[in-house]
Amino acid sequence: MKKLVCLCIAILFILTIFNIKVNAAAELEFELKYDDDIVINETKEGSVILRGTNATTYSNVRVKVEVEGPGTPKIIAIDTSDQEFDLVDIKYWGPPEGFPVAGTFENETPIKATFPVAGTYTIKLSLVNMQSSEAEIISKSYNIEVLEDATNVNEIKEPENEIEKLPQTGNSMVEYIMYIAVVIALIIFVSYKIKTNK
Repeated sequence: MKKLVCLCIAILFILTIFNIKVNAAAELEFELKYDDDIVINETKEGSVILRGTNATTYSNVRVKVEVEGPGTPKIIAIDTSDQEFDLVDIKYWGPPEGFPVAGTFENETPIKATFPVAGTYTIKLSLVNMQSSEAEIISKSYNIEVLEDATNVNEIKEPENEIEKLPQTGNSMVEYIMYIAVVIALIIFVSYKIKTNK
């Protein structure tokens, strides 16, 4: 009986750790979509997608936008009221107080980008928690090659060895259930040990 209880506790502990890591890594992600080459001074339409899969609930998040490159592009985002915002200028997407994300969802934001100088630009998108001093929840960087003309083929290039941060705050319902299961198993084990030692 003692070996069985110890085995159950070990299995629950391993499943808890594995489940938390898998869920956290797959919860939230960015995707940048556009077609064909990007050429200087030509407006390119595309979209930024923020996708959640059984994601932890965050009530106040924003998308932080950082751009590095040989020039200062215009990246215009269009909201649901057809208002345009230059993301390079304001450096954020979303209201100042943030917006909620939770569960399984897909938010697609249309963008129009114009690059004034040819070369390689790095665009970093970060989801930040406004309730936790703008703590970074996830981030993804894209290398964009801007051409002098449309004779070359362009692809979205992602930097090698990219590190994406996992959610820093909040727990999903599965995590709470696993924690409770581990605590109950430990209580049963301790009770059993006390009874067998008397």
